[in-house]
Parts: sequence; C-alpha cells; structure tokens
Amino acid sequence: MDVVVVGCKDLVPDSTRALAQAKVAKLGRRTPVLERAEVRLIEDPAAPQAARRVCEVTVTGHGHTLRTRCRAHELAAAVDLAVDKLGHQVERLKGKLVGRSQSR
Repeated sequence: MDVVVVGCKDLVPDSTRALAQAKVAKLGRRTPVLERAEVRLIEDPAAPQAARRVCEVTVTGHGHTLRTRCRAHELAAAVDLAVDKLGHQVERLKGKLVGRSQSR
C-alpha cells in the first residue's frame, strides 16, 4: 500500500510521519484491494486545547473509499485513534467482499 503523509501549515516531525506510515501500511495487509492511503495531519486553532491535533485518513482502492477523522491532544494519539477506526472499517469491507464472493 502506498502511504502519503501530508502536514498542513507546518512540518510534521519525522517520528510522527514514520509512525503514521507504519500503522496505516499494516491495514493494507488485511485487505489487498486497498492500494493508496493519504494521511493529513492538521492543527485546528479553533478547536479546544484538548482536541487541537487532527488526523484525517483516506484509503482508496478498486472502487472502495474509507475515510476517518480523529482529534486528540497529540498527533501520535490522533493517528492511533484513526488507525483503530479504520481497522473496523477494513474488517467490515473484508466481510462484505468475502460474503459477496461466496455462493449461498
């Protein structure tokens, strides 16, 4: 899976970039139809202090699109929350694909 990490308005630390790439790439192992992931790391100045860092992840492949958006106090925590949400979405997609391919 190709993972692109984009930071808006400021540079993303290398440690956070590597963490996001590693965690999102693991999702591609569960379902091989997903080919590309884009991770956006944003700081929202209008949000409360406890949830100012935002992680948006969009995963696409073979006509399927999975999206999530999570907020946290730190970027690493927002990435963890987004990967957890995407894990559930990937499992649902995999169940639909397997169920559709099997005869009844």
